[in-house]
Amino acid sequence: MKGRWRYTRLPSQVDDTLSVEEGEEEEEETAPAPAPVSAPAPEDPVGPQLAEASRVLGASEIRQLSLHLPPRVTRHPWSLAFCTSRDGFSLRSLYRQMEGHSGPVLLVLRDQDGQMFGAFSSSAIRLSKGFYGTGETFLFSFSPQLKVFKWTGSNSFFVKGDLDSLMMGSASAGQFGLWLDGDLYHGGSHPCATFNNEVLARQEQFYIKELEAWVLS
Repeated sequence: MKGRWRYTRLPSQVDDTLSVEEGEEEEEETAPAPAPVSAPAPEDPVGPQLAEASRVLGASEIRQLSLHLPPRVTRHPWSLAFCTSRDGFSLRSLYRQMEGHSGPVLLVLRDQDGQMFGAFSSSAIRLSKGFYGTGETFLFSFSPQLKVFKWTGSNSFFVKGDLDSLMMGSASAGQFGLWLDGDLYHGGSHPCATFNNEVLARQEQFYIKELEAWVLS
């Protein structure tokens, strides 16, 4: 008997390729569809709206300060009622520019050393016989990070304005958390019981380079 030969067909490279491609197609068909990517939610405003640019605060400082404002004014625009570069270095001029405003005021300044600090007053800056304001009032300083000094409840010496000086916060020794002279050129800062604050400037006595008063209403 003649022997019989059995032929076995070996898979070719083409067959291997087709087999792999078919397997890939199969995997693509059976793989679960990716979850839909939702559109990013609109971002909240990065900070309050300013009617004009500040010469003291940058965008980062404005955003940081806005987080510490009372909720009732967080959405209010900032209007520049007074600035020394436009209205001159005069406390009386500041009082005049405040006339007709009743809303809260953010007082910001930069001294000759480049230090930025100031105060938030719950009502407009004005001439007064005694101290006025509410517990919303606070002092702040960028040194360089923002430090906010809120009302301690110890006393109610928030703001007092006369023709020769503007004072915010007081201690029993007659020193003030922040005070400015009538020329808005020289000022001082001392720890006080009202806000339990640190010295806002690098030194207790400072000279003002730029000052702004923003009305938040």
